[in-house]
Amino acid sequence: MSKTPAEPTEHISPFSRLFQKARQQGYLTYDEILTEIPHPDLALEQLDRLFAALIAAGIPYDDQDVESVKESSG
Repeated sequence: MSKTPAEPTEHISPFSRLFQKARQQGYLTYDEILTEIPHPDLALEQLDRLFAALIAAGIPYDDQDVESVKESSG
């Protein structure tokens, strides 16, 4: 029985790509979300799951990158 190869990157869901990006850079911006999900009103349930996963992983999300948030808060 042969193993199936790993799924190519282009077949990963936009939500998985966003979560992977957030884990790599340590944050996620709304602009990044809108780039992957241009019509968020059509994917509310998936977005809720994405935000829940980000919160559970302790990954911040905002309309700015983390460095901008750090600069503005102190």
